[in-house]
Amino acid sequence: MANIIPPLKSLQVFEQAAYFGNIVKTAESLNITPSAVSHQIAGLESLLNKKLFYRTGRGIKLTGAGQQYLDAISGALHTLGTATNDIIERQEQETLRIHTAPTFGLLYLLPRLEKFKKQYPEYQINIDCSYENIQFNLSQTDVDIRYGSFSWKGLNAIPIKNEYAIVLAHPDFLKKNQINQPIDLLKCDLIASQCMLMQWKQWFAYHNIQTENLSYAFSFDRSYMSFEAAKQNLGVIVESSLLAQPFIKSGELIPVFGSNYMIPIDAHYIVFPHTHKKYAKVQHFINWLEEELHNSR
Repeated sequence: MANIIPPLKSLQVFEQAAYFGNIVKTAESLNITPSAVSHQIAGLESLLNKKLFYRTGRGIKLTGAGQQYLDAISGALHTLGTATNDIIERQEQETLRIHTAPTFGLLYLLPRLEKFKKQYPEYQINIDCSYENIQFNLSQTDVDIRYGSFSWKGLNAIPIKNEYAIVLAHPDFLKKNQINQPIDLLKCDLIASQCMLMQWKQWFAYHNIQTENLSYAFSFDRSYMSFEAAKQNLGVIVESSLLAQPFIKSGELIPVFGSNYMIPIDAHYIVFPHTHKKYAKVQHFINWLEEELHNSR
């Protein structure tokens, strides 16, 4: 008996509905009507003889059978999409498509890309930056460097090791402010990086310091702006040691305390679908990046 293959449109609608958990948002993402979304889902449920979603006060959620089906088909849909795009856009020079968190892309990856290009001149490199976790099946992305707590099912995620939360300031700031121990920071202008996994309150708590009504001189939603503010002598930041490397190397920022005050964090991950393991360009990039990370510790 031949395998039963549902219409591709139904599978696309199903996957998007699972991602958004909302009929209207699913319709907008696919440029169809909400009734068409409901029709496609109903048709797929009828074919499978299984309920794939149940309604909630805010939208829809996957049933157990729906989650099982999503896990089974996501890789196949991504493979189909990638194969189609590769045929349509095949060029003499193969393209490596990277998505990355903006600050990692700007401060760590970009200054090192010349090395990668010299080692692998056969690749054209396309880079997109955002803090959003892209959907591999809806994009042509080969590998994603994500920032945040690990929560990505069905994907390979390699944590970037030897990253720490470190307190930094401009040399002139330290000359003007007497900082000998963590509690002294409470008298200083603190700069908050809203995207940083470890916030000031957590850093102080880690060192057993109470921080009721903690206030900040500045607060930024992008880490590179926090680095820039500290570089301009506007205050003290707690940030990623990995991203701080160029500022420390240039002497524009210096660690306020010794290494015993650095707190290990798992903030960045190299993420890609299981099916991408077979792509030489993905393996080349991952191997190169891991070597760079090892050498820049």
